[in-house]
Amino acid sequence: MNDRTPILENFWYEFGDLNDRTLYEDQLGWNESQKVESGGYTDTKDIWEHLVAFKGDTCVGWDLCFFYPLNKTFFYIDQMARCLYKLPIVEEDIPLLARVEIEPTIVEEEEELMDFEHPAEIWDNFTIDGHNMKYILEHSVLFLST
Repeated sequence: MNDRTPILENFWYEFGDLNDRTLYEDQLGWNESQKVESGGYTDTKDIWEHLVAFKGDTCVGWDLCFFYPLNKTFFYIDQMARCLYKLPIVEEDIPLLARVEIEPTIVEEEEELMDFEHPAEIWDNFTIDGHNMKYILEHSVLFLST
């Protein structure tokens, strides 16, 4: 018996043996590999702060894409452009994740939601329907790129 709570049908695309395209509640928030990448933190804000502080010889920071199921929107935090924006979704009859390109892109001005000097401004000021970033990230599918 499967005790998982489905969130959205036809989200994932088929990958190898995995043919269940359903997005489940337990797939929201930081996954285990992201927690390891952050140094083993488990708290949402601790992981965020670690990633915000992350810089290295081979990269200048990180980008974060998150899919917020409550409004079925992909958001992208672009460190180089210092902008938070909505990603465009292609209207096709294929899984949702296959209809969006998760990478830095140029978007229409109305899709740019926030410019920032430091990502901490996003944590402090960005909300969706009154929900803060802690809630948003814990209730989103997270895609991290460094």
